[in-house]
Parts: sequence; structure tokens; C-alpha cells
Amino acid sequence: MNIFLTLYHYELKKILGRKLVWIALFLCIGCIIFAEIGNLSGNYYVEGEAVDTHYHMFQVDSAYQRALSGRVVGQELLEETMSAYSKIPKTAERYTETEEYQKYARPYSDIFQIIWRWIERNPWYEGWQAEEQSLYEARADRQEEAWTDLFLSDTEKAFWQEQEEKINKPFTYYYHEGYSTILKDLDTVGILMLLLTAVCLSGVFPEEHMRRTDQMILSSAKGRTVAYWAKLSAGISVSFLCAVLTGLAVVTVALVIYGAEGFQTAVQLYSYMNIYAYPLSIGQACVIAYGVFLVAAVLMGVLVMVGSELMHNSIATLALFTGAIIAGAMFDIPAQYRAAAQIWQSLPMSFLSRRGIFSEWLIVAGGQCFTAWQAVPLLYVIGGAVAAAAGAKIYRRYQVSGR
Repeated sequence: MNIFLTLYHYELKKILGRKLVWIALFLCIGCIIFAEIGNLSGNYYVEGEAVDTHYHMFQVDSAYQRALSGRVVGQELLEETMSAYSKIPKTAERYTETEEYQKYARPYSDIFQIIWRWIERNPWYEGWQAEEQSLYEARADRQEEAWTDLFLSDTEKAFWQEQEEKINKPFTYYYHEGYSTILKDLDTVGILMLLLTAVCLSGVFPEEHMRRTDQMILSSAKGRTVAYWAKLSAGISVSFLCAVLTGLAVVTVALVIYGAEGFQTAVQLYSYMNIYAYPLSIGQACVIAYGVFLVAAVLMGVLVMVGSELMHNSIATLALFTGAIIAGAMFDIPAQYRAAAQIWQSLPMSFLSRRGIFSEWLIVAGGQCFTAWQAVPLLYVIGGAVAAAAGAKIYRRYQVSGR
């Protein structure tokens, strides 16, 4: 154990001693911080004329949203919302630029957007009549349509229907901008973390081959066993640390700027997950998402290091994994090819997104249904262990030759 710890600290020091690691890490964190600050900077223009600043617009809207906190999205609030919007002239080309919108309707804009998403049409333009029952029925219809489009089995539909019945309705609205921002940023920070891991770890094993120190290491007493696991453990620690720091940057910036209120808000009031049929709060969804984020970081670290040992080339490893990450972010397999689409979506480069983690596709095993965020991280742990064991065999069997 003492030998392992000595080698582990040595390998960890080697990785963290590279300037590239710190440059890449600070660039990622810097991008996260400036992206959030950038969203609130500058002016809002109408026909080329600055009419307000984005920061002031945020202040006004957040004040209105906080004023609605604790109110039930039921008949009373729906009627108030539609009554306020009814004051906007139907002749308005851009209703958000009218004086009536600013004075009467804007305080209810978040509730209006919820209605719009559930009925899938503009309530103001269509003259929708406020009715709680029809609104929630419209949401249920949208769920059925989504499940059909995703080619869910009868077992999966029954599972989601059972979960939907556990959700307390009507929903209670709370200000939740901080947590919605954390979830929104997951799609971007997931890609950044995967790229960061590939950059930091693609040279861990090839380094000894490039420097031609592999013969000395492999011929040493602990060169084919302890040395491998020490290197792998150090790399995993770095990938986990990078994920913690990038994730912490997202959470800290979002909660500092937008506030930490609304952890208990039903995730169904978050725009992207408005028909998700699982009884979660938006705060719980954030915890789940970033827990999966950490597990995926460890798996990615293992895959990058094992791949680099297989190819003995850091540049080739970086190119391969960068290409895979980009492909995962850009391409999808149509839902009609259900098995292939679900496997593709479960890969780390596709899974680290709201759509992947909170997918309606289930994994059925032993007669039990498991959601993506329940089953896929466990598969990552198993896959990472298998990859690490395979890497150990590759490392032990490597023979130095051709020098």
C-alpha cells in the first residue's frame, strides 16, 4: 500500500504539474463565468434603438416572478393571467412592446409561458379561456403524444402514468431561475468537461512511451501492476476534480446571480421538462444531473487513459475522443430505431444533457423499470471497471521493441 500511495502521489503530481491541465481548466471555468455574465450585459434593441438593458430587464422580470412565488397554478391565477393579457390590443404586431403588456401582462409572463407550452399555441392570440381542468388535460395530451413519438412500450407508458399520478396537482409556482439556469447549462458544461478530461488525460500513458522510459518502468518490480493502477487512480482523481470544479462554477455563478430560492419547485414548471412525468423538484433534478455528471467524468477518464495506452499516442487519443464528443453533441439516431437510439443516447457524449439524463426511455430489468438517471450511472460504473481491467491486461502485455 505504501508503494501504491507513493506512486499515486508521484503520478498525480506529474499530471497536475502540466501547464496544459491548468490552462484548460481555467479556460473552461472562465467560459462558464463569462457566459452567465454575458447574458446580463448589453442593451435590448427594438428596430435598432436601445430601449432597455438586459440586466434591468432581468431585475424587473425576477421581481415579478418572486411576487408570484407560493401561488397555485389554478383557476384563480389562470384567470388573472388571461385577464391581464386581454388588455393588449389584438392589432399589436409585437405584443411584448406594447404599453399594456408592460403595465398589465408582464407580471404574469411566466404563468403565460406555462400555459403556452401546455396548450401548444399562443393563449393571447387564440383567445384561450382560462380553465384549470382543460389546461392540465392539455398537458396530459402532450405527454401521450410525446410517448408515442418516442415509441415507448406499453410497460413504459404504464410506468410513466403511475409516476404522473404521484405528482401533486395543481402545481405551486415558485421563483426558480437559479436552478433552471443550472439545468440549462448542463448541456454546455457536459461537453466542456468531456473535452477537458480528454485534454488532461490523453498523455498520461503515452508519455512514458514517448520519453522511452517504458522499458525501465515495465521491468521494475511493480511496473506491470501497481504502476498501472497508480496511474489510473491519479487520472481518475484529476477527472473527478475537474468535474467538481466545473460543476461548482456553474452552480455558484447561477445561484449567486439568480438566487437560490425555489429548490422545491416542481420540475414540471421548468420549460424544458414541462411534461416530464416523475415527481421531482427542480432542485432534486439539479442534484441528480450533476451527480450523473461526476460519474460520467470518472468513466470518461478511464476510457481516455485506456484508449491512450492502446494507441500509445496522445494526439491520436485526443483526436479520437474529441471527434466522438462532437459527434455525440451533433448527431442523433431517429427514435424509430429504438434500440440503437437508446444506446447512442446513453453514451457519455450524448447522455450529459437534459434530454439524455431525463429521457423517457426506460431500462427494464427483472420486471422492474428504471429511469435513465437511475440505470445508466450504474452501467457507467460497471463499464468503467471492465475498461480498467482490460487496460491492465493491455499494459501488462505491452512489450518494448524496435528501439
